[in-house]
Amino acid sequence: MPEIFDPIASTYDAWYQEELGRVVDEIEKQMVYELLEPEPGMRLLDVGCGTGNYALELARRGLQVVGVDVSGAMLEVARRKARDRGVELRLIQADIAELELEPGSYDAVLSVTALEFFREPARVLDKCYEALRPGGRLVVGVIAEGPWARFYRQRAQEDPGSVFNHAIFYTAQDLLDLLPRGRTTVREGLRFPPDMEGFSRERALARERGDGEPGFVCVRWVKEP
Repeated sequence: MPEIFDPIASTYDAWYQEELGRVVDEIEKQMVYELLEPEPGMRLLDVGCGTGNYALELARRGLQVVGVDVSGAMLEVARRKARDRGVELRLIQADIAELELEPGSYDAVLSVTALEFFREPARVLDKCYEALRPGGRLVVGVIAEGPWARFYRQRAQEDPGSVFNHAIFYTAQDLLDLLPRGRTTVREGLRFPPDMEGFSRERALARERGDGEPGFVCVRWVKEP
C-alpha cells in the first residue's frame, strides 16, 4: 500500500485548506471525539495516521500518541509538522496487520478513513481490540456507503491513479459485523452531499440536523473486562 499513498503525501493536506475540507473535518472530528472521549495522559494508538491530522492534535491535547502508517512519505509529512509545532509523538512505519501489539497496552485505539484500504479489516480490528486495556475504546471512522462513496467511486473511474480505486466503503452494520465484540456505539453524519449547490459552512452544518443519507460513520467498541 505505500505505493498508493506515497505519491500524494505532499499534497494530501491541501484538502484541509479548502472550505469544503475544513467543514468535513469539523463534522467528522465532532463525531470521533464524542466517541473517543480523549483525556490527557491516555495512551492512544492511531492506526493509519497518515500526515497526522488526528495524531498531532491529540498529542497536543496531552495524550501519549503512537501513530502507525504504511506510507513513509505520509509519515515524513507528519514528522515535519510535529517538529514545526513542537509536538511529541511516536510514529512507526509498518503494516498494522504485521505489527506486533502488546495485549492490553492502550487506553484507546483510533482509526479514521484508513480501514477502507486495509486488505484484512476484520483481522486488523480484532488485533486493535486485543491491544486495548479492559474498558478501553476502539473508535473507527470511515467513509459511509452513500453519496460520498458514490462521489469517490466516480472520481476513481475518471482517474486510474486515484487511491479510491483501492477503497471499500462500509455501512454501520458492515463495521459492526467485522468485530462482533464489546459494547458498541454508532454515530453517523456528514449528511450534505459532496456536490451540494451553494455550499457554505452554515448550510452544511444545518443539514447535519436533518435525516439525510450519511457520508461518514463512526463506531466505538468498549472492551469488556
